[in-house]
Amino acid sequence: MSQLDDLNLFLMTVRHQGISAAAKAAGMPRSRVSRRIQELERTLGCQLLIRTTRHIELTENGRMLYEQILSPLDTANQAMLRLKERKMQMAGSLRLAVPAAVGSSERFINMIQLYMQRFPKVNLEVFYQQRSVDLQRERIDIQLLPSEAEVINLDYVRQSLLPFPCCWAAAPAYLARYGRPEDEGDLQNHSLLASRHIAASLQHDLSFRFRTDDLHLVQQLTCQGMGIGLLPKVFVQGAGEDCPLELLFEARGAIDVGLSLIYSSRTFMPEKTREMVELIRETFSHLG
Repeated sequence: MSQLDDLNLFLMTVRHQGISAAAKAAGMPRSRVSRRIQELERTLGCQLLIRTTRHIELTENGRMLYEQILSPLDTANQAMLRLKERKMQMAGSLRLAVPAAVGSSERFINMIQLYMQRFPKVNLEVFYQQRSVDLQRERIDIQLLPSEAEVINLDYVRQSLLPFPCCWAAAPAYLARYGRPEDEGDLQNHSLLASRHIAASLQHDLSFRFRTDDLHLVQQLTCQGMGIGLLPKVFVQGAGEDCPLELLFEARGAIDVGLSLIYSSRTFMPEKTREMVELIRETFSHLG
Protein backbone atom coordinates (compact mmCIF):
# COMPACT_ATOMS: atom_id res chain seq x y z
CA MET A 1 0.00 0.00 0.00
CA SER A 2 2.91 2.39 0.70
CA GLN A 3 4.25 1.97 -2.84
CA LEU A 4 0.79 2.55 -4.29
CA ASP A 5 0.56 5.76 -2.28
CA ASP A 6 3.97 6.80 -3.57
CA LEU A 7 2.91 6.10 -7.16
CA ASN A 8 -0.16 8.24 -6.60
CA LEU A 9 2.01 11.09 -5.30
CA PHE A 10 4.25 10.74 -8.35
CA LEU A 11 1.18 10.92 -10.58
CA MET A 12 -0.07 14.06 -8.79
CA THR A 13 3.36 15.69 -9.04
CA VAL A 14 3.43 15.24 -12.81
CA ARG A 15 -0.15 16.44 -13.21
CA HIS A 16 0.33 19.52 -11.04
CA GLN A 17 3.74 20.23 -12.59
CA GLY A 18 5.56 20.47 -9.30
CA ILE A 19 6.07 18.97 -5.87
CA SER A 20 4.73 22.04 -4.04
CA ALA A 21 1.48 22.02 -6.01
CA ALA A 22 1.11 18.26 -5.54
CA ALA A 23 1.70 18.60 -1.78
CA LYS A 24 -0.99 21.28 -1.56
CA ALA A 25 -3.47 19.12 -3.49
CA ALA A 26 -2.68 16.11 -1.27
CA GLY A 27 -2.81 18.15 1.94
CA MET A 28 0.74 17.12 2.87
CA PRO A 29 3.98 18.97 3.64
CA ARG A 30 6.19 19.51 0.59
CA SER A 31 9.11 17.82 2.31
CA ARG A 32 7.11 14.65 2.83
CA VAL A 33 6.03 14.45 -0.81
CA SER A 34 9.62 15.03 -1.94
CA ARG A 35 10.89 12.35 0.43
CA ARG A 36 8.27 9.83 -0.71
CA ILE A 37 9.13 10.32 -4.38
CA GLN A 38 12.83 9.90 -3.58
CA GLU A 39 11.97 6.67 -1.75
CA LEU A 40 10.02 5.49 -4.82
CA GLU A 41 13.05 6.22 -7.03
CA ARG A 42 15.30 4.23 -4.67
CA THR A 43 12.85 1.34 -4.69
CA LEU A 44 12.66 1.29 -8.50
CA GLY A 45 16.39 1.91 -8.90
CA CYS A 46 16.07 4.78 -11.37
CA GLN A 47 15.49 8.52 -11.48
CA LEU A 48 11.95 9.55 -12.39
CA LEU A 49 12.05 13.34 -12.18
CA ILE A 50 14.53 16.07 -13.09
CA ARG A 51 14.00 18.80 -10.51
CA THR A 52 14.77 22.43 -11.41
CA THR A 53 14.09 25.61 -9.44
CA ARG A 54 10.84 26.37 -11.27
CA HIS A 55 9.41 23.07 -12.49
CA ILE A 56 10.01 19.36 -12.92
CA GLU A 57 10.71 17.26 -15.99
CA LEU A 58 10.18 13.57 -16.53
CA THR A 59 13.12 11.32 -17.29
CA GLU A 60 12.63 8.66 -19.93
CA ASN A 61 11.94 6.12 -17.16
CA GLY A 62 9.61 8.59 -15.46
CA ARG A 63 7.63 9.13 -18.67
CA MET A 64 7.28 5.37 -19.24
CA LEU A 65 6.10 4.86 -15.62
CA TYR A 66 3.64 7.76 -15.88
CA GLU A 67 2.09 6.38 -19.07
CA GLN A 68 1.79 2.89 -17.57
CA ILE A 69 0.16 3.90 -14.28
CA LEU A 70 -2.02 6.78 -15.51
CA SER A 71 -5.12 4.80 -16.45
CA PRO A 72 -5.00 2.11 -13.68
CA LEU A 73 -4.49 4.66 -10.88
CA ASP A 74 -7.21 6.91 -12.26
CA THR A 75 -9.57 3.94 -12.27
CA ALA A 76 -8.57 2.97 -8.73
CA ASN A 77 -8.97 6.54 -7.45
CA GLN A 78 -12.40 6.85 -9.05
CA ALA A 79 -13.46 3.53 -7.54
CA MET A 80 -12.31 4.60 -4.06
CA LEU A 81 -14.14 7.91 -4.43
CA ARG A 82 -17.34 6.10 -5.41
CA LEU A 83 -16.99 3.79 -2.41
CA LYS A 84 -16.54 6.77 -0.07
CA GLU A 85 -19.57 8.48 -1.60
CA ARG A 86 -21.59 5.29 -1.32
CA LYS A 87 -20.62 4.93 2.33
CA MET A 88 -21.96 8.41 3.05
CA GLN A 89 -25.00 8.08 0.82
CA MET A 90 -28.40 7.76 2.48
CA ALA A 91 -29.81 5.53 -0.24
CA GLY A 92 -29.90 1.89 -1.27
CA SER A 93 -31.07 -1.02 0.86
CA LEU A 94 -30.82 -1.69 4.59
CA ARG A 95 -31.62 -5.17 5.92
CA LEU A 96 -32.53 -5.98 9.51
CA ALA A 97 -33.12 -9.32 11.25
CA VAL A 98 -35.22 -9.18 14.42
CA PRO A 99 -37.22 -11.55 16.62
CA ALA A 100 -40.89 -11.59 15.62
CA ALA A 101 -41.85 -10.44 19.12
CA VAL A 102 -39.77 -7.29 18.64
CA GLY A 103 -40.67 -6.71 15.00
CA SER A 104 -44.40 -6.75 15.75
CA SER A 105 -44.12 -4.32 18.67
CA GLU A 106 -45.53 -0.81 18.39
CA ARG A 107 -42.22 0.66 19.51
CA PHE A 108 -40.32 -1.05 16.67
CA ILE A 109 -42.99 -0.17 14.10
CA ASN A 110 -42.87 3.50 15.13
CA MET A 111 -39.07 3.41 14.88
CA ILE A 112 -39.22 2.03 11.32
CA GLN A 113 -41.77 4.69 10.38
CA LEU A 114 -39.50 7.45 11.75
CA TYR A 115 -36.48 6.12 9.84
CA MET A 116 -38.46 5.94 6.59
CA GLN A 117 -39.62 9.53 7.06
CA ARG A 118 -36.09 10.77 7.72
CA PHE A 119 -34.42 8.84 4.91
CA PRO A 120 -36.93 8.32 2.08
CA LYS A 121 -34.32 6.97 -0.37
CA VAL A 122 -33.34 3.99 1.83
CA ASN A 123 -35.21 0.76 1.12
CA LEU A 124 -35.78 -1.29 4.28
CA GLU A 125 -36.15 -5.05 4.57
CA VAL A 126 -37.04 -6.65 7.91
CA PHE A 127 -36.67 -10.40 8.46
CA TYR A 128 -38.00 -12.33 11.45
CA GLN A 129 -35.15 -14.34 12.92
CA GLN A 130 -34.76 -15.67 16.45
CA ARG A 131 -31.24 -17.07 16.07
CA SER A 132 -27.96 -15.44 15.14
CA VAL A 133 -27.23 -15.24 11.42
CA ASP A 134 -23.98 -14.71 9.54
CA LEU A 135 -24.54 -11.03 8.77
CA GLN A 136 -21.93 -10.77 6.03
CA ARG A 137 -22.92 -13.94 4.18
CA GLU A 138 -26.65 -13.23 4.47
CA ARG A 139 -26.13 -9.53 3.64
CA ILE A 140 -27.86 -8.48 6.85
CA ASP A 141 -26.77 -5.07 8.16
CA ILE A 142 -28.18 -5.21 11.71
CA GLN A 143 -29.64 -7.88 13.94
CA LEU A 144 -31.55 -7.68 17.20
CA LEU A 145 -31.23 -10.81 19.32
CA PRO A 146 -32.35 -12.02 22.75
CA SER A 147 -29.49 -11.27 25.13
CA GLU A 148 -28.81 -14.91 25.97
CA ALA A 149 -28.55 -15.99 22.32
CA GLU A 150 -25.10 -16.97 21.03
CA VAL A 151 -23.69 -14.84 18.22
CA ILE A 152 -22.43 -16.86 15.27
CA ASN A 153 -19.35 -14.65 14.76
CA LEU A 154 -17.55 -13.38 17.86
CA ASP A 155 -15.90 -10.62 15.79
CA TYR A 156 -19.26 -8.91 15.34
CA VAL A 157 -20.03 -5.90 17.50
CA ARG A 158 -22.54 -6.75 20.23
CA GLN A 159 -24.18 -4.12 22.42
CA SER A 160 -26.72 -4.69 25.17
CA LEU A 161 -29.94 -2.69 25.11
CA LEU A 162 -32.13 -2.10 28.14
CA PRO A 163 -34.24 -5.16 28.99
CA PHE A 164 -37.99 -5.45 28.49
CA PRO A 165 -39.73 -5.74 31.89
CA CYS A 166 -42.40 -8.43 31.52
CA CYS A 167 -45.38 -9.01 33.77
CA TRP A 168 -48.54 -11.07 34.13
CA ALA A 169 -51.78 -9.49 32.92
CA ALA A 170 -55.36 -10.51 32.27
CA ALA A 171 -58.61 -9.10 30.96
CA PRO A 172 -61.27 -8.17 33.55
CA ALA A 173 -63.65 -10.67 31.92
CA TYR A 174 -61.18 -13.52 32.44
CA LEU A 175 -60.61 -12.60 36.09
CA ALA A 176 -64.36 -12.34 36.70
CA ARG A 177 -64.87 -15.82 35.28
CA TYR A 178 -61.86 -17.72 36.60
CA GLY A 179 -60.78 -15.65 39.59
CA ARG A 180 -57.68 -13.61 40.33
CA PRO A 181 -54.57 -15.63 41.25
CA GLU A 182 -53.13 -14.66 44.63
CA ASP A 183 -49.51 -15.29 43.69
CA GLU A 184 -47.36 -16.93 41.02
CA GLY A 185 -48.02 -20.32 42.58
CA ASP A 186 -51.68 -20.09 41.53
CA LEU A 187 -50.76 -19.62 37.87
CA GLN A 188 -50.55 -23.36 37.26
CA ASN A 189 -54.33 -23.46 37.70
CA HIS A 190 -54.88 -20.98 34.86
CA SER A 191 -54.59 -20.87 31.08
CA LEU A 192 -51.26 -19.17 30.33
CA LEU A 193 -50.24 -17.36 27.15
CA ALA A 194 -46.78 -16.12 26.14
CA SER A 195 -44.22 -15.77 23.37
CA ARG A 196 -41.86 -18.73 22.97
CA HIS A 197 -38.81 -16.67 23.88
CA ILE A 198 -40.32 -15.12 27.03
CA ALA A 199 -41.75 -18.47 28.16
CA ALA A 200 -38.36 -20.15 27.68
CA SER A 201 -36.65 -17.39 29.71
CA LEU A 202 -38.98 -17.83 32.68
CA GLN A 203 -37.44 -19.68 35.62
CA HIS A 204 -40.74 -21.06 36.94
CA ASP A 205 -41.85 -24.52 35.82
CA LEU A 206 -45.16 -23.54 34.22
CA SER A 207 -47.24 -25.10 31.48
CA PHE A 208 -48.39 -22.71 28.76
CA ARG A 209 -51.59 -23.34 26.86
CA PHE A 210 -50.48 -21.10 24.00
CA ARG A 211 -47.05 -19.96 22.75
CA THR A 212 -46.11 -18.09 19.59
CA ASP A 213 -43.45 -15.77 18.14
CA ASP A 214 -46.01 -12.98 17.71
CA LEU A 215 -46.49 -10.85 20.84
CA HIS A 216 -49.42 -9.03 19.26
CA LEU A 217 -51.26 -12.34 19.08
CA VAL A 218 -50.54 -13.01 22.76
CA GLN A 219 -51.78 -9.51 23.57
CA GLN A 220 -55.01 -9.94 21.59
CA LEU A 221 -55.82 -13.37 23.03
CA THR A 222 -55.22 -11.99 26.52
CA CYS A 223 -57.56 -9.08 25.77
CA GLN A 224 -60.21 -11.54 24.59
CA GLY A 225 -60.09 -13.37 27.90
CA MET A 226 -58.45 -16.55 26.61
CA GLY A 227 -55.97 -16.68 29.48
CA ILE A 228 -53.37 -14.85 31.55
CA GLY A 229 -50.69 -13.34 29.36
CA LEU A 230 -47.00 -12.96 30.13
CA LEU A 231 -46.30 -9.73 28.26
CA PRO A 232 -43.76 -6.90 28.14
CA LYS A 233 -45.17 -4.06 30.24
CA VAL A 234 -45.22 -1.80 27.16
CA PHE A 235 -47.66 -4.23 25.51
CA VAL A 236 -49.95 -4.11 28.53
CA GLN A 237 -49.82 -0.32 28.75
CA GLY A 238 -50.31 0.02 25.01
CA ALA A 239 -53.27 -2.32 24.74
CA GLY A 240 -55.71 0.60 24.40
CA GLU A 241 -59.12 1.47 25.80
CA ASP A 242 -60.87 -1.22 23.74
CA CYS A 243 -58.57 -3.82 25.29
CA PRO A 244 -58.19 -3.05 29.00
CA LEU A 245 -55.74 -5.32 30.78
CA GLU A 246 -55.07 -5.55 34.50
CA LEU A 247 -51.58 -6.10 35.87
CA LEU A 248 -51.42 -8.94 38.38
CA PHE A 249 -49.41 -9.30 41.58
CA GLU A 250 -49.35 -5.53 42.17
CA ALA A 251 -47.61 -5.02 38.82
CA ARG A 252 -44.57 -6.88 40.09
CA GLY A 253 -42.33 -7.84 37.20
CA ALA A 254 -42.11 -11.51 36.30
CA ILE A 255 -38.93 -11.35 34.23
CA ASP A 256 -36.71 -8.91 32.35
CA VAL A 257 -36.09 -10.01 28.77
CA GLY A 258 -32.79 -8.71 27.43
CA LEU A 259 -32.09 -7.58 23.89
CA SER A 260 -28.77 -7.25 22.03
CA LEU A 261 -27.85 -5.11 19.03
CA ILE A 262 -25.52 -6.87 16.57
CA TYR A 263 -23.65 -5.46 13.56
CA SER A 264 -20.51 -6.52 11.75
CA SER A 265 -18.15 -3.54 12.05
CA ARG A 266 -17.83 -0.04 13.49
CA THR A 267 -15.07 0.99 11.09
CA PHE A 268 -16.71 0.35 7.72
CA MET A 269 -20.30 1.09 8.69
CA PRO A 270 -22.25 3.02 6.00
CA GLU A 271 -23.92 6.19 7.21
CA LYS A 272 -27.43 4.77 6.65
CA THR A 273 -26.55 1.84 8.94
CA ARG A 274 -25.02 4.14 11.54
CA GLU A 275 -28.21 6.20 11.61
CA MET A 276 -30.30 3.07 12.17
CA VAL A 277 -27.99 1.88 14.96
CA GLU A 278 -28.36 5.24 16.73
CA LEU A 279 -32.13 5.18 16.27
CA ILE A 280 -32.34 1.65 17.72
CA ARG A 281 -30.35 2.79 20.76
CA GLU A 282 -32.65 5.77 21.25
CA THR A 283 -35.80 3.68 20.77
CA PHE A 284 -34.87 0.96 23.22
CA SER A 285 -33.21 3.11 25.87
CA HIS A 286 -36.44 3.88 27.75
CA LEU A 287 -38.64 0.82 27.90
CA GLY A 288 -40.53 1.55 31.13
